[in-house]
Amino acid sequence: MLILSVGLAAVATGFQYATSGVETGKGETTAAFLAEQRLEQLKALALTDWPNADLSAGTMTEGYGSIAHASLYRRVTTITDSPGSTCTANCKLVQVTVFYRSVTGHGQLDQERRLDVITMLVSRT
Repeated sequence: MLILSVGLAAVATGFQYATSGVETGKGETTAAFLAEQRLEQLKALALTDWPNADLSAGTMTEGYGSIAHASLYRRVTTITDSPGSTCTANCKLVQVTVFYRSVTGHGQLDQERRLDVITMLVSRT
């Protein structure tokens, strides 16, 4: 009985770590999807309407609860016009940062995590 109970305790501990790993992976995957989603929106806009105000330099913040179907995430988009000396006036550096709190194996929210995706947009004209 003692050996069996020690073995079961070890298995239960392993399940907690596995659950935590799965939740961490889910959070990271969703954050990557949300960052890519925002980049694709901006790329599509850049192809059709380069001077659009949504492509102006600056920072836009979407707080927790404001992203459709992703209330546990927040997203910050930063656009910089003509970054660096090699870029012309038709370049924009876009950085999308997604923040979220992953769930631990104990069901509690962990510290805020972040994922950054950076790309360069260039006008076709």
